[in-house]
Amino acid sequence: MAIVIYTNKVTNRIKYTLDFVFTEYFGIEYVLTESIDFTICSEHFYINYSDKKIPDTFSIFQDKLLLQEDIQQQKLFISFEKELPVFFQTTNHYDIQFDIFSCIFFLLSRYEEYLPHEKDVHGRYVSSNSILANSVFNFSPIVEYWLDFFKNEILKSHPILLFKKYEFEYVPTFDIDNAFHFLGRNWFKNPPNIFKNECRNVLLNKEKDAYNTFDFILDELHKTNQKAIFFFLMNDDGKENSNVAPKSKLLKENVVLIASQNFDIGIHPSYFAEEKKLFQQEKDTLEIIKHSEITISRQHFLRINFPNYFRELVKFNIQKDYSLGYPNISGFRAGCSRPFYFFDVEKNETTSLLLQPSCFMDATFEYYYPKNEAGILQDFLTIFNQLKKINGILVPIFHNDLLAKEKFRNIFKLINQHAS
Repeated sequence: MAIVIYTNKVTNRIKYTLDFVFTEYFGIEYVLTESIDFTICSEHFYINYSDKKIPDTFSIFQDKLLLQEDIQQQKLFISFEKELPVFFQTTNHYDIQFDIFSCIFFLLSRYEEYLPHEKDVHGRYVSSNSILANSVFNFSPIVEYWLDFFKNEILKSHPILLFKKYEFEYVPTFDIDNAFHFLGRNWFKNPPNIFKNECRNVLLNKEKDAYNTFDFILDELHKTNQKAIFFFLMNDDGKENSNVAPKSKLLKENVVLIASQNFDIGIHPSYFAEEKKLFQQEKDTLEIIKHSEITISRQHFLRINFPNYFRELVKFNIQKDYSLGYPNISGFRAGCSRPFYFFDVEKNETTSLLLQPSCFMDATFEYYYPKNEAGILQDFLTIFNQLKKINGILVPIFHNDLLAKEKFRNIFKLINQHAS
């Protein structure tokens, strides 16, 4: 059985969106056609995605976004469809009265980030620019809510269709910006403050380096038999990057130890990796330590831009990136918890790079909106309950240095126990 979808013009944008919706998310075969003269077969389910009315087909309103090839400001007005906030809507009668495919493409492609926008001090897209900052969305996984609604509407018309079933997934990830507080440094570049008692005690091996929380992290992960990903920063140039030297023996030992326990290792490209063309060098350094190819990444400071940062990843054979989140808020930057392919809006083409959104970060509550344990836990439970409802993927970000603080250690333990 297949779904047959008619549209009067097949574009790369339409193909990308339908591949995500039907092939990747629903797990259903579909056929896309520009021919209105197809033979109706009772075994197939027909969808009309156009401005034409076709008898015996399920009709979805089509806006202009997916027919366009350029980038232009879109007029977005929020309304509601069955209590779900939507845009790209119509007042005409359709089975789906908003262009669900344009809505999904707009969010997954990060179309709004290609338009002129405000940036923060680190040159990052500001979360308040996004349509998802509106309180009716509040950075929820709205794409998956829309898809659940869409599935139920389809089943009303064709109840024998079989959709892919999901289970809730939890993937804890760790950014290792500074593996150590005082150890592992190049003293010519970043000399430790030997006048501090703590520093001297660590250097004299009288006290454990505070940022060396790896035993704690690994113990907690092993308690729940949990897989995890560690992203290592391999650059000690400048105050924005690591104080730990990439050639440090202690750093290498930690990478090898973590990899030996079957945890995934990824590159954490440095602050200026894109501008200074450092990505290949940093990736090579980590690959030499790990003795295997690195295919996953997350950008330091979440300092990403569309499309240039992601083009660099494609160029250097990164297969999956975990940078898609905001530093200052919890939630879903693209309105989706599950991975999807990077679509280059400027080139109007789908790439081989998967983007896995992250949705919750300890650093948010340290540097942007400090909260006590109860407040942080409440933010987590909001995300957790949203994802349990749709069987989504929870990808939180932790930092080994912040886990030196009791508050964040407690939060990590609670999340790991709650979500595993």
